[in-house]
Amino acid sequence: MRSMRSAARRGALPGAAQRGRAPRKRRRAAAMAAEQRYPRSSIEDDFNYGSNVASASVHIRMAFLRKVYSILSVQVLLTTVTSAIFLYSTGVQAFVHERPALLLISGFGSLAVIVALTLYRHQHPVNLYLLFGFTLLEALTVAITVSFYDVAIVLQAFILTTSVFLGLTAYTLQSKRDFSKFGAGLFACLWILIFSSFLRLFFYSETIELVFAAAGALLFCGFIIYDTHLLMHKLSPEEYILAAINLYLDIINLFLHLLRFLEAFNKK
Repeated sequence: MRSMRSAARRGALPGAAQRGRAPRKRRRAAAMAAEQRYPRSSIEDDFNYGSNVASASVHIRMAFLRKVYSILSVQVLLTTVTSAIFLYSTGVQAFVHERPALLLISGFGSLAVIVALTLYRHQHPVNLYLLFGFTLLEALTVAITVSFYDVAIVLQAFILTTSVFLGLTAYTLQSKRDFSKFGAGLFACLWILIFSSFLRLFFYSETIELVFAAAGALLFCGFIIYDTHLLMHKLSPEEYILAAINLYLDIINLFLHLLRFLEAFNKK
């Protein structure tokens, strides 16, 4: 009797094993189908897309950097071409110098557009239209400004700005230091510089101009480092427009302060 029971058990084991394997096979097949439908990399990418750029996957980081620096290159190119037209065309210079209100219009216009761009930076394609409008107005503002300077000084400021930006960018991207802690100090210095610049309206001198221009150039060197670190460690991959605008404004402000510094230095 025991032998018959044991034989029955032995005979029942293969069937039970097969029944146990069947759910596992079905689960494995379902998992493979799900992986084919939703690849593991896409799931990881969706998770990383909401985090900062540094913690995202490699191809998301590279795509983000390509977008940021492609937009930045177009912005700088448009500004450079517009400035060259205003700098070398005497007819354009005469038109602009006779209408100083154009500088105020373009300046306040770019300020209004950047506020709108900040609000709609995630709405495509509205954000791209606003980005183009802001870049065009900012390029006009810079072009009108450089039309009042000598060509040699403008070229010197352009070369210095390009060299400083490339050097600081390379340094920041390979550095392991945390530059985000300098943000509060940089913004405090920026407000001090803005309020102190009103002193030039009442106590203007070449020495004061030289000091403020040098301080402004150093300050925006710090902002280039800070914003380059910010785009990797604080911004998410969908914030490429904001990252490009931050760097573009840093470049423009560094260029304008170097322009003022070289002009004041040559006059002394």
